[in-house]
Amino acid sequence: MNYLLIGTIILFAGGVFALFTKENFKGIIFLVFTALAQVFILPVTTNILITGNQIQTQLFLSEPIGNSFLRLDPLAAVFVLIISIGSLLAAIYSTGYMKMYYGNRSALSSYYFFLGLMSASMMLVVIVQNAILFMIAWEVMSISSFFLVSFENNIVEVRKASIYYMIAMQIGAAFLITAFAWVSSSSGSLDFNSFHIVLNNSNTISVLLTVLFFIGFGTKAGFVPMHTWLPKAHPAAPTGVSALMSGVMIKTGIYGILRIVLISGSTNAKLAYFVLAVSLITGVTGIANAISQKDLKKLLAYSSIENIGIIGIGIGTGMLGLAYNNNTIAFLGFFGAILHVLNHFTFKSALFYGSGVVYSQTHTRNIDKLGGLIKHLPATSFLFLISSLAISGLPLLSGFISELLIYLGLINCFSVKDLSINISAVLGISGLAFIGAMALLSFTKVYGIAFLGSPRSKLHNQPNEKDSSLLIPMVFLVVIVFIVGLFPYLAFILLGNAVKQFLPASSFSDLAQIQVNMKLLSNYLLIFGVLIIFFYLIRSLLLKKKKVESFKTWDCGYQQSSSRLQYSSSSYAQPFLSLVSEFVPQKINVEKEPVLFPKEASLESHSQDFFERFLIQPNLKFLKKSLNLFSWIQSGKMQQYIIYGLIFLVFLLIWILGVS
Repeated sequence: MNYLLIGTIILFAGGVFALFTKENFKGIIFLVFTALAQVFILPVTTNILITGNQIQTQLFLSEPIGNSFLRLDPLAAVFVLIISIGSLLAAIYSTGYMKMYYGNRSALSSYYFFLGLMSASMMLVVIVQNAILFMIAWEVMSISSFFLVSFENNIVEVRKASIYYMIAMQIGAAFLITAFAWVSSSSGSLDFNSFHIVLNNSNTISVLLTVLFFIGFGTKAGFVPMHTWLPKAHPAAPTGVSALMSGVMIKTGIYGILRIVLISGSTNAKLAYFVLAVSLITGVTGIANAISQKDLKKLLAYSSIENIGIIGIGIGTGMLGLAYNNNTIAFLGFFGAILHVLNHFTFKSALFYGSGVVYSQTHTRNIDKLGGLIKHLPATSFLFLISSLAISGLPLLSGFISELLIYLGLINCFSVKDLSINISAVLGISGLAFIGAMALLSFTKVYGIAFLGSPRSKLHNQPNEKDSSLLIPMVFLVVIVFIVGLFPYLAFILLGNAVKQFLPASSFSDLAQIQVNMKLLSNYLLIFGVLIIFFYLIRSLLLKKKKVESFKTWDCGYQQSSSRLQYSSSSYAQPFLSLVSEFVPQKINVEKEPVLFPKEASLESHSQDFFERFLIQPNLKFLKKSLNLFSWIQSGKMQQYIIYGLIFLVFLLIWILGVS
């Protein structure tokens, strides 16, 4: 544990040292410290994951915190691994990406300081086992990420997004504080292990506490309807931060939910159905809104919501297995969920890094203004393509494996003779299939419009890939995508002990067949991959000496092609959006002359988040209207404020005298 703490301190120290270095060396200094931290963190974490052991250290602190433990078990080790590697990749990427902000030394200093603070606080979040210490680390993580989101605070939209993000985080924190205060007072201790006494029941209090924890952690993770901060914060933040937030930080919410399930030991079937239902709605909402987006980073943000839904479906499936005492369902559900946590970190981080390359070279995130980037950014295009295929759940890539495990968990639900779980399995399988199909539609739209075809607007400079620091993180992540996709048995070795924590030790022997099947799956996927390469080589040899000619198709009389004849993001997605128009409202503005053949015409469409439009915004308007009733309190007169203080002191004195 000491090595892990040293690594955490080094992560934070990198941000501190960056404050006092020259502008050109801030990124390098931060990278050196972050790389050094891996030397202390990764060996310990890997050992815990493979052996299944756990280590802990006790802190002797004064009241109200008291004695508390820092504990690294296999579940925490999964998230420590992601946080550690994610921080290193963000540091590498930032050395190149943040060059565009040279000339603003104070802004760069704050960026690296809060990046180090955020990484260190995330580490503490997953190893702290004391309620008060946990909330301190949780709030430091939220505040540091707030300053990173508001990095370009000279832009109005960025300021609004960062404030919106901070408010959402404090609402989630309020639910967590309520839940921790309630469960701590009931158990008589702030230590997480003591919560088992309270949560390991099927009474109303236990269920209500679990729901409070789910809302608090779910707000950070991005479950519907607490998801609306993601598509605002991710586009506002620098790309290195967006990748770290989407690939890593929101997973701390998933960690919190898994930790509560683990502490509970068993679960109520109603809670499992609740988690599964919310997750299905989250997944469908996320991908439906992603398809309609034009902003590349906003689309990726909604896609993160979709993948949080997939992870939640896995957790809900695992909880159903626990509720019905079916260890196979529980193992497959939790294994699929935890593996998808790892997988989403890899391909979503790579996609965000790819979007950063595009933005740094074109200075736009609007995919309708892009096109033909494969000619100028071939490496980025290839890596973005692989990541897009992985997030769509196609075979030979990592996303396929985790989704397959969740599918198998849901299919095994039919072995339980209960109509409720059978209906839930049908809905879960259908929902997951719908999400996967729409993910493929979403990312074919992104890749086809942004990277293929011809440019849709004139760029100031020709894009290039001269800075290798922007590509290294993507290459590393895509390699992991292939490794997990081709050798899923390795994922079983790495994550198996974390999944087994949720199951009784007596069930481990029953899971031997799953281990055998994972080996067979690895062999079959490898053979499938070899066959694809074999047929590709044969095709290449057959066409090597042949000239491939293309002929111009019938074009209705048009003799000259134009980039305006290509699909736009709206026209590509319109057939699907017309089917879900009630769920994803569209605002369409058409401007043209009121004549038969207008010389000029324009059409602009904007999608609206259903939950934000019909749930969040009405409540915000009501809250604003209610608070305006008390605006007279802020009169600006010093005398009136002094009277407020005196009135408060008088009431406080009366209360003290009354108590005594």
